[in-house]
Amino acid sequence: MAQRIFILLIAVLFVYIASPLITPVAMGAVLAVLMIPLLERMEQRKLPTALSSAVLTIGITLLFLLPATLLLFYIAKNGAIQLQAWKDAPSAASGGTWIEAILDTPALRNALEWITDFFPIGMQELVESAEDLARNIGLKVADLLAGLLARLPGIFVGLAVIIVSIYFFLVDGRKLVFFVRKNSVFTAGQTEKLIHTLGGICRSVILASLVSGVVQAIVEMIFVASTGTRNALLVGGLVFVGSFIPLVGSAPATIGIAIHQFMAGNSKAGVILLIAALIVGTLDNLIRPLFLKGTANLHPLLAFVAAFGGLQTIGVLGVFLGPVVAAMFVATVQLVFERKDV
Repeated sequence: MAQRIFILLIAVLFVYIASPLITPVAMGAVLAVLMIPLLERMEQRKLPTALSSAVLTIGITLLFLLPATLLLFYIAKNGAIQLQAWKDAPSAASGGTWIEAILDTPALRNALEWITDFFPIGMQELVESAEDLARNIGLKVADLLAGLLARLPGIFVGLAVIIVSIYFFLVDGRKLVFFVRKNSVFTAGQTEKLIHTLGGICRSVILASLVSGVVQAIVEMIFVASTGTRNALLVGGLVFVGSFIPLVGSAPATIGIAIHQFMAGNSKAGVILLIAALIVGTLDNLIRPLFLKGTANLHPLLAFVAAFGGLQTIGVLGVFLGPVVAAMFVATVQLVFERKDV
């Protein structure tokens, strides 16, 4: 009994000390699982495990981790500048703010007049309420972007932990899998199924989303650049980030930039970008199934809740880790009920 208490205390102490880095370590584990097939191919060609792991770690760092981190800060910095510019920009027609420019569009003006006919509220009150709402949202987004820039040192520490974790999970991951197989509370068959499910989840959540996001961002940037719209890279970055959010996707960025062009009086560019929004939205449905064949899939609503829940609890990495945890939870529950039915 005393031995178990001592082990429990040591375990709690270790978790407490390591808790600030658990999230990046988990992200490193997920990315390592994603690269296991490549590691096995390199080992089949008689390359040492340590060398193969180092090459793969450097590769994913240069091709994904560093560009994604730099893109995130580019979005935060330029997004804050653009947000301030849009907030302060006057309308050419009325001399008011860009909020008033939106409310002055004929379709929205007719809708507001219809609302004032049926509800005891004046047009001016509606306009002021819309401006207050937009101002509050803008302040929240600005605070979020400023906070992201302020956390720059911590994010780079997390990036370093992810890189180191990827390498050591690739080198020693088989030992961890052997330990899990030996000490699992499930049967051997159920344990193998869970391990296989984890690989499928990582492939569906990370790889499918990554490829889909890159393709969507490139296509959107091509359309944005072809219309002469500014900040093509910023729009592409927003599309890439948004593509990882289930149900919502890249629609807010693609449709938003099209609406902005209509507001600026560029009807031709607005129409082209609306067509681009439809194309980009369709690409996800075409690309993602190519990576989901034979892998674990997750209900869209559960994936949506898990992604936003992860974002709220553990930050940006929660968008990736949330669906992985949710899918493993579903797989574990299914195994438990399958065992009861037997």
